[in-house]
Amino acid sequence: MKKTALIVAGLLLLSMEKANAVSDNALQRQIDNIKEDLQVMQRQMYRNKDEMAEGSAQNFVVKLGEMDESLRNMVGKIDMIEYKIKSLEEKINMINKDVDVRLKMIEGKPIDSDGVGTNSPAKKFDAPVAHGAPAAVVGGAIAKGDDLPQVATKTAEEIYQEGLDAINAGKNDEAAEKFTTVLTKFPEHKLAANAQYWLGESYYGKKDYTKAAVAFAKGYEKYKDSNKGADNILKLGMSMQMLGKKEEACTAFVNLPKEFPNAPANLKDKAAKSAKELECKN
Repeated sequence: MKKTALIVAGLLLLSMEKANAVSDNALQRQIDNIKEDLQVMQRQMYRNKDEMAEGSAQNFVVKLGEMDESLRNMVGKIDMIEYKIKSLEEKINMINKDVDVRLKMIEGKPIDSDGVGTNSPAKKFDAPVAHGAPAAVVGGAIAKGDDLPQVATKTAEEIYQEGLDAINAGKNDEAAEKFTTVLTKFPEHKLAANAQYWLGESYYGKKDYTKAAVAFAKGYEKYKDSNKGADNILKLGMSMQMLGKKEEACTAFVNLPKEFPNAPANLKDKAAKSAKELECKN
């Protein structure tokens, strides 16, 4: 009987090793795929280097934004793989402890105090009750964990408003964090277009004109039909102007009234004034 049980335990260990090997191979394939994607991105950056330097403002910032977004996706995939590896290690450790306990039980050896599945679970004590005390003092009994209220999560509107409050208070870093949260957690929300624009304003406010240009270009490309389409292209031109890129800035200023003929007059006037200052050609 003991011999049969030992054989069964051995087969169990063998099957676990095969399963773990399959999981390890799957994770390794994911890591290899990410490495390959990163190499492709690197080659693409070198290949498009001259084109990005000589291209229009829109092409430059759009490509830069695409690369930045691809890099964030890669980081997200790596974080997910690390989480899976950690979870797999915890499962393996738990299985190893369980198998060790089973083998000791089969062989009749004593089991450690921390053996899995051998000790009876610790007794759970009821929540303390203050007997005889006035209800006004103790409220009847101390609340159990199941009775505690759940922590409420913030809505997109609340986070967006916090971002506006921060940018109005000159806290551009905090504002950028809030608007990024809206775009990350609520990408399809009706406030996403506005959040994208104000993200660019946050970077512009702290004079990070490169990130501002990327944010406005992405807002122009993705939310062109929103109420912030004309604002995005205007601020894209202003960001390019601050970066010393006259040609790209002129492209944005000159194209604003052409692409957005119904844009507010103050935006078109500002674009025309900026184009005149730079002596842009229509």
